[in-house]
Amino acid sequence: MLNLLTKRAKVLYLGPANYCWFTDPSRALCLKLAGTPTADRPLVGMCDSARCPQATHHPCHRPVWSEHAERTEIFLVQLGTTRKTERTRLQTDYYRALRVVAEIDAANTTTDEEPT
Repeated sequence: MLNLLTKRAKVLYLGPANYCWFTDPSRALCLKLAGTPTADRPLVGMCDSARCPQATHHPCHRPVWSEHAERTEIFLVQLGTTRKTERTRLQTDYYRALRVVAEIDAANTTTDEEPT
């Protein structure tokens, strides 16, 4: 068991908004975006965890995503009507953050339910 946990711990990277299970560099979105597909570690600062297949979100990450959605919504309300490109980008980001929060909530609800 210790060997299994040690092996898994070497590929786990903890971030404020997700956990990265860096098991396959060829699947890491951060490396693809950076053009460094052969790197031996994820680029945590470039992580788009809502789109990367190796990222996972947990209840401890919910406040980060929730706050991000709230702040993005504030920017959207304050954005002028002529800023269409920026509005589109922010709306996509806002909906992505809402989706992650909903997925965290759904996963947490299923694990909290008692079997009948």
